[in-house]
Amino acid sequence: MDLLTKTVRKNPDLVRVAARLHQKGEIPPDTYVMDLDAIRENSGKIYAEARKFGLECYLCAKQFGRNPLVIKAIQNSGIREAIAMDMEGLKSLHRYGVPVAHVGHYGQIPTSQLEYVLRKIRPRVITVFSLEKAKQISEVASRLGVTQKLLVKVLDDPRLEVLTTGGGYGEEEALHVIKQMNQMDNVKVVGATTYPAFYFSIFNKTYTMSDNFKAMMRVVHRMEKELEIRIEQVNAPGRNCVRNMELAAQNGATHVEPGQSFMGTLPSDAFLDDSPELQAVVYVTEVSHYFNGHALAFGDSYMATAVIGSLKNDMKYEYVYACVGSDPDTLPDQPLALARPQEFWHSDLGWSMYCSLMPKAKANVGDTVVFGFRPQIYRTPRGRVAVIDGIQRKKPRLLGLFDRSGVLLEGEDESPADYAQSKVMDLMNSIP
Repeated sequence: MDLLTKTVRKNPDLVRVAARLHQKGEIPPDTYVMDLDAIRENSGKIYAEARKFGLECYLCAKQFGRNPLVIKAIQNSGIREAIAMDMEGLKSLHRYGVPVAHVGHYGQIPTSQLEYVLRKIRPRVITVFSLEKAKQISEVASRLGVTQKLLVKVLDDPRLEVLTTGGGYGEEEALHVIKQMNQMDNVKVVGATTYPAFYFSIFNKTYTMSDNFKAMMRVVHRMEKELEIRIEQVNAPGRNCVRNMELAAQNGATHVEPGQSFMGTLPSDAFLDDSPELQAVVYVTEVSHYFNGHALAFGDSYMATAVIGSLKNDMKYEYVYACVGSDPDTLPDQPLALARPQEFWHSDLGWSMYCSLMPKAKANVGDTVVFGFRPQIYRTPRGRVAVIDGIQRKKPRLLGLFDRSGVLLEGEDESPADYAQSKVMDLMNSIP
């Protein structure tokens, strides 16, 4: 989803600073640049709105590469705990002492990793997709002498969700498996989750509760009445932002899991002029050469998502916008160039070597190229992240370059620093 026009209008200094640091050689091409000031501002707004309506937040870090400095800024706003999307993310979060409250919603826990998760991580809840996984958790929890709380993922019609959510149950099946899970030792189902909890209409420019959320709430009510389960958590992730916190609470949610909204990169941010969140990330690269009339820029981790909206109103687009040039100060003021999403997005989202500007784009080899699409850095091959503090205060400072799992990179060969963990801890402690 393209957000560059909004970024140029609302946060042009991010574009200028990113381009300036690239031109100076401090940021290499193929790098996602984070505006820590803007993220701090966004997370403060999200947390305040969640608190206003009695919601608890788990931060979702996959979109910004599980970056520890970004996480620290979010934690300082009040959102302390995280959701881990997969084991790579869980270990990245744990490495820097981030409490992981929710595991299993997307990536189920491998059998061999269950003891590590229950013994070291001790998440508040684990989402399970099968009776077999619940039984495995029961056996490990019994051996460790702990009781693990579980969530069941509910979908309106699982037949329509096979390729998009990875797992979950319809209403009747969910109640059936919950009964069986609650007969197992040392595990207890305490609630439900779903995805996505919200739809956003680009036509009406409003959020509504998804069919999946409605199905989840029907199951939650039946869990209380028919199974006499005390519900502790109704988890409603998916497009969580300032604009829909009240809606989530009014419809029965207890927990939300914001992620893209920390960077101002939700569909609503592109279509709402009064969106509270400020755009806080750009992708910076460099023109490499020309081929068949197209300027090609380095793009190992270029992943411009080719659809926008919700599962109910997806739209595919044929190009994204780019700022192209060699003068950082005037870059946001120049006419935007057009570029293609990655060539093989329909068959291999992770494949890229170059990103292709449209033939009319005027560019020279070595020019800076800045994009403003919605990132999913954890899925990119390289996923390099540059964190900059002070942009909104006119005192930009590059804090460091990191890989997609939050590991600090140093030197010309971008090796993980020998003292990376202690140095990152020092940097985290310096974040206001």
